[in-house]
Amino acid sequence: MAVAIEDLRKQLRERFPQAHAIVHPSSSIPSSEAFSPDAFPPGAISEVIGSGLGMLVAHLLGEPEDHAGFPEFVLVDGSDAFDPASFTADACSRLLWVRCRDAEKMLKAADLLVRDGNVPFVLLDTCGIDRRELARLPASVWWRLKLAAEKNACRLVVMSARPQVPCATLRLSLNHRLELDDFDRPRRELRDRLEVTRERERRSG
Repeated sequence: MAVAIEDLRKQLRERFPQAHAIVHPSSSIPSSEAFSPDAFPPGAISEVIGSGLGMLVAHLLGEPEDHAGFPEFVLVDGSDAFDPASFTADACSRLLWVRCRDAEKMLKAADLLVRDGNVPFVLLDTCGIDRRELARLPASVWWRLKLAAEKNACRLVVMSARPQVPCATLRLSLNHRLELDDFDRPRRELRDRLEVTRERERRSG
């Protein structure tokens, strides 16, 4: 009987590797490392939660000297909250901004982009959407996006106020306490003061 059970476990690990993934305990990491595009695994969903999420977008866009020939990132803005006026034209040239006003349109746009196969990095901003609307989303929505990301090697990063993606391969938590004087400080300085915690990291096994 013991041999049969172990054989069944082996078959399940091979058939459903993500269900038997290794989950690493929480650990603090430098914000410069957390905000690197390479920090997010390709072919997977990552989730970034907490405060200071705008710093993620700002760091990814950076301060380039020249216009990008082709957008490097797609921002699916669930509540039409992104402010392009706070960035330079060169920085905005690196971004394709998809403006949405509810969860349904946001997820449809994300699904089309991830399945397209030509979009390597998609940011999905859910922060401005009502919590109750997000809570009504079935878990299967995220699993479909995960499978599409795996198929097309897309980096899909979901920005959320709180955890909501059950199949996230990587989850980072940001903690940023701003004071009135901070609004006049450079973004880079504020980014360096962020507390970043790796809450989850799964690997196939």
